[in-house]
Amino acid sequence: MRVLGALVCAGWLSAAPLGCATSMRQTLDETAAVFHDDLRWGRLPAAETAVDTEMRAAFQAHHRGWGVSVQVIDVEVESLRSSSERGTARLRVAWVHAGDSTDVKQSLVEEQWESRSGSWRLRGETVIAGDPGLFGTPAPERRTASR
Repeated sequence: MRVLGALVCAGWLSAAPLGCATSMRQTLDETAAVFHDDLRWGRLPAAETAVDTEMRAAFQAHHRGWGVSVQVIDVEVESLRSSSERGTARLRVAWVHAGDSTDVKQSLVEEQWESRSGSWRLRGETVIAGDPGLFGTPAPERRTASR
């Protein structure tokens, strides 16, 4: 009986560090949820902590107008897929140009994520549909036929 008790205790103690290690590791779902919440509420310095250092300057350029010329109304994650080291998120962003709250625009953004040392980092983002002006790129002018 003592041997069985010792084996159970030894098994429990050897598994305890594994539980600690996995709880310290963030999932892409958790990282992306905090990141998108920070984006939605204009906390760009907080959001930048999830951006890969090599991509941070491009991220800052893309989001330079947020809170100034671009007002984000909503950020909705449409899909989130990941493997052990890479992930892709698609989100729909509703936004307006500052000073014109009547013309709500929509952009579909695809993000690329990568896991390094247990932390997920944003590696890229692209407007794949909708209005490209979200990242400061003007929408193409619509030409009307002239008579």
